Amino acid sequence: MTDILIREATARDLPEIGGLWRELQQASAAAEPRLRPNAQAADWFLSYLRGQLDCDTVAVYVAETKGVVVGYTFGQIMQRPTLLTRECGYIADLCVRADFRGRGLGRRLYERLRAWFLSRGIESIEVQVVRANPAAQTFWRKMGFNDFLRTLRNDL
Repeated sequence: MTDILIREATARDLPEIGGLWRELQQASAAAEPRLRPNAQAADWFLSYLRGQLDCDTVAVYVAETKGVVVGYTFGQIMQRPTLLTRECGYIADLCVRADFRGRGLGRRLYERLRAWFLSRGIESIEVQVVRANPAAQTFWRKMGFNDFLRTLRNDL
């Protein structure tokens, strides 16, 4: 595991991040079919992420081994003027390639992102987890997260 480097993402990493993002979306859609992305979603995501790489309220880290990206996480500082704390951290994504799971990489990526949030004075972090994905829920609970709000949905 020591040969895996956690570092800031660059534009060169975007194609590999895109592959991991697709893997994450496929897993989410398998657990909850309403989360199936449309045909343009990956292109939109990569274009959006490219524009965020130099933003000081966004952090993107990758896990790299032998020049190959095998995991990534993407977080940002969200403005919440109507809640008790004005700002909070939000983890948009965390994905580890399937053949690298179970080695502590998800924890390492999260800890790097958590340190980034702390360095900016953020006091709480939120993440959304698919209700039908118990593995993701277990992971985030191990990272110290607990239920806070519940989103209800009514498809029309």
